[in-house]
Amino acid sequence: MSISISYSTTYAANTVAEYLSDWSAFFGDLNHREGSVKEGTNTGGFNPGPFDGTQYGVSSTVSNAAVVADGDLHYTLFNPPAHTLWGSLDALNLGSVLAGGATSGGYTITHQEVSFTDLGLSSLQSEGQNGQVHQIIYGLMSGDSTALASAIDSLLKDIDPSLSINSTFDQLAAAGVAHVDSASVAAADVALVGVQDVPQDFALAA
Repeated sequence: MSISISYSTTYAANTVAEYLSDWSAFFGDLNHREGSVKEGTNTGGFNPGPFDGTQYGVSSTVSNAAVVADGDLHYTLFNPPAHTLWGSLDALNLGSVLAGGATSGGYTITHQEVSFTDLGLSSLQSEGQNGQVHQIIYGLMSGDSTALASAIDSLLKDIDPSLSINSTFDQLAAAGVAHVDSASVAAADVALVGVQDVPQDFALAA
């Protein structure tokens, strides 16, 4: 397995762990649980959808934080095991302001901060909500990056045992794992812009 990371210079001196913790706190908890799903508010959406796609994008309900996941993603809805996200997870793009959607050529992060690509992660439908893909995405939607941090830590150590989520982005760049994305702009430096599509309703219940 391998991993590649691009990052804004704003976070050069931050460790991966610090960034994920800060982003998760900024994103907050969507309260995307059964009985609390509100269509168009805390649902997110698939591209092309409605319950499968090469992308899943969702934005916070308390800030303009956003995440777009890339891969071969599937959502069971009421089919057993119910409310399970499974498939392959190739990349995660974190930042602020979710734009685009299934009818707009795909989701994008207007102000991308950090991107993790070549993740090579997957889980089976039969694993249900214990699957790694579900745990990572649902965790991010709940303001908890623990599952993602654990996966990234393992991928980094596979490359070099001296690397971890406690390495700074610049240290990872020096090791050839990361690079600066000159087009990235930190969320704090820009105004809120962009409009996202209203996605289909579904519940990634915990």
